[in-house]
Amino acid sequence: MRFHSTRSRALGLALVALGAAMLGSGCDKNGDANPAGSLETPTLDLAPLVTGRVLKVGAEEGQRVDAGDTLLVVDTDLLRLKRGEAEAALRGQQAQRAAAEADLDQASRQLTLAESTLERVRALAGEGSASQQQVDDLATQRDLARSRVEAAGARVSALEAEGERLQASLSVLGRQIDDGVVLAPINGTLIVRSAEPGEVATAGRTALRMADLSTLELRIYLEAGDLDRVALGETLPVRVDALETDGDGGQAIQGRVTWISDEAEFTPKNAQTRDARAQLVYAVKLTVPNPDGRLHLGMTAEVELP
Repeated sequence: MRFHSTRSRALGLALVALGAAMLGSGCDKNGDANPAGSLETPTLDLAPLVTGRVLKVGAEEGQRVDAGDTLLVVDTDLLRLKRGEAEAALRGQQAQRAAAEADLDQASRQLTLAESTLERVRALAGEGSASQQQVDDLATQRDLARSRVEAAGARVSALEAEGERLQASLSVLGRQIDDGVVLAPINGTLIVRSAEPGEVATAGRTALRMADLSTLELRIYLEAGDLDRVALGETLPVRVDALETDGDGGQAIQGRVTWISDEAEFTPKNAQTRDARAQLVYAVKLTVPNPDGRLHLGMTAEVELP
């Protein structure tokens, strides 16, 4: 009889525990489990656009940063040396171009003089005051002057092209030097730091990852029959398991519905049962405010449907 009493008491305790678990899991007014998901947010992968040794990492993991803060500095001394060489070459080119333009100006004046002299002597030859030989000699001088003008003009054009090439090279080098510094594109939090001073960072390879954690996203999945229980722009109570565990009083956070999928899909692969994975559902996204930073990526949360 004592044994029977003990077993009955154990059975009663088990039923109480089961009931508590069902209440803790969260159910709606119809007795169905509330939809749940993990808190997430879009992340930004940051990388230098040039390869070089890391000189500085401007923030630690978990540190908040403001847009424009310097997060990573890569050694660009070699690029700066190349830029100095290009600047020196450009100064030399500019001096050569100035001299070539002076030569062109002088050749143009000589051509103008040769042409006017030729015309005057031709007129005199027509009056018999000058010989044809004089006319021919002046025509030859005129042709030589014209050739000098063409040669000087070609040199000026070549130096102009060289100057444009050097200017473009300087622009590229300046851009590459700037690309050695990675700035925070937004206000947010550095969540991954995979580069350290002294290491070599590779151009285009992610060195840092950051995100705006002031507002997180929660994606849940609803069957077609439950879609009429949510609407775009509507606020719904969101309960976060970790806060409940910490004894936060169970106060719900108000999440706003920002997106409802127009297309059905199978339940994500991380669903617990094969039957659940075979169901067609619609994805719903809510934004959840996180002004005090209590919420963290990956925390499980559930939504209370009306």
